[in-house]
Amino acid sequence: MTVRATPHATVIAADEPAEVAVGADFVLPVRVSCPAGCDLSAVPIETTAPDGAIAIVEPVAFPGEFGKSDIGRTRGIALKAPNRVGVHTWRLSCAAYACAGALHGESLLSVSIRTRPHQTSLAVWAIPSPLVTGQPFAIKVGAKSTAGCDLAGKRIAVCDETGAVLASDVLGDTPWPGTSALYWTELALVAPAEAGMFSWSVKFEAADLAVPHHGASSRFSIAIVNPPEHRLTVKVVELETAAPIANAQVRLGAYRAATGGSGLAELMLPKGSYDLDVWKSGYEAPTTAIAIDADVTVEVAIAAVPEENPDAAWLM
Repeated sequence: MTVRATPHATVIAADEPAEVAVGADFVLPVRVSCPAGCDLSAVPIETTAPDGAIAIVEPVAFPGEFGKSDIGRTRGIALKAPNRVGVHTWRLSCAAYACAGALHGESLLSVSIRTRPHQTSLAVWAIPSPLVTGQPFAIKVGAKSTAGCDLAGKRIAVCDETGAVLASDVLGDTPWPGTSALYWTELALVAPAEAGMFSWSVKFEAADLAVPHHGASSRFSIAIVNPPEHRLTVKVVELETAAPIANAQVRLGAYRAATGGSGLAELMLPKGSYDLDVWKSGYEAPTTAIAIDADVTVEVAIAAVPEENPDAAWLM
């Protein structure tokens, strides 16, 4: 077969992602074409990575965004992003290639892709509530990489509203049970000397990780109360029958309890005025205002809510 002297052009086009995470594997859709319509699906593509590593990509069909008509010319080139944040450039090239009686010239395309750090997320749990002023306590805190990276041995801290560190420690070697990569630790703290609601934060800097990550911060609230002085006994009964109600939830601000089989719940409270709320599914009860200045027993009658008749609309 005689190859025509006037070469055809070889065109490389790529669908570049806006950015990818550092160290991530990703696929770059690439199409090799000839303006004259020659089939260049068999042309090998040479890739040069940012670190200079060279690889040859053989023709593989890739049903990408170029459409069905491009299957056979469009290929998915598997690449791996560097573990550095920034803009990195890959070079894609095709050598001169004879096809359909025509010589196709060599072609070169530079593809620049920005890499971003991985994200981290935080968790705070096992917070006692309420806490008495000046009382020592402990909470659990954890951090997780969106890429599942090992965060063991990395430092995490709890800070107050001003940003001052209240406690810090390194994350343990083993993820929390039932999770794939939530590394955690327990931090010992001391409640503030005054009562109130406080907004603290858990912070993870992620500065010394081998694979770059964004740090994270997450706020949580903590209720601090004065030392208890008096015992409040709440008896919950059914309004019509006066029968005791078990498993009713009793709440006075940050103080909570549940009734037992005899309908009784006990709470230790400091002096003050409170709104007493009682809740149980299928019942309704009004809020009761009470003042605590001595040990006291309160009875709360709650009314059963009638069940809706699903056929009510047909009985009217």
